[in-house]
Amino acid sequence: MFQILAEKKILTSIILSLLLLSIICQIMIGVIYQKLIKEAGNLSTTENKQLKLCKLKFQNCYQMNGSVPNIAVFVDKFICHLEVFHISLTGLRQIATQLVMLSVFMSGIGACVGIVEGETLFRILPYYLIGMIGLYLFFSVSAIVDVQVKKENLKINLMDYLENHMLCRLKNNEIVSKTDSKTDNKTEGKPAPEEPKKAAFAAFSEEEIEELLKELLV
Repeated sequence: MFQILAEKKILTSIILSLLLLSIICQIMIGVIYQKLIKEAGNLSTTENKQLKLCKLKFQNCYQMNGSVPNIAVFVDKFICHLEVFHISLTGLRQIATQLVMLSVFMSGIGACVGIVEGETLFRILPYYLIGMIGLYLFFSVSAIVDVQVKKENLKINLMDYLENHMLCRLKNNEIVSKTDSKTDNKTEGKPAPEEPKKAAFAAFSEEEIEELLKELLV
């Protein structure tokens, strides 16, 4: 089998390269989501740029509208726009699928070329086998990575932080700022409190003050 594939090195190299790239893309997606899930578990101290951007957008949205009506939609939109090397993770997943399908297509071309050249079934069979094994490996890796479950876990972690931590904090800050502004408005119209000494002498007339001074000097 390997000897037959080695006879057409270029075609075999293309098939294996496409298959390997598709599997690498799937593994990369899984690693990125797993890292985001871990960072989202402690979002208050995260250094991840995309998660920090999510927090900033959420805060700006709250300050502009006074609330965030649908946090689930906000989180879904954020997850859909996650990128790596300026390629969305959704797009990268589609690329991985297209690569493995192209690998199978090239395997079919290898089998067709063998048929045209009058090769026996034994010499054509390796191309079918490599196509089937490639599909099996790709879907096995996809099942292990399980992108859909990872997306759900990331969504749960983000919603938990935004709803139960950040939203409460923003509301508390808003209440405190409103209370401080009301206190400042009330104190603006009031005269400044007198100094203790001036307030004490204000209860006496000028004559009484002069008499007190005379007594003190005697």
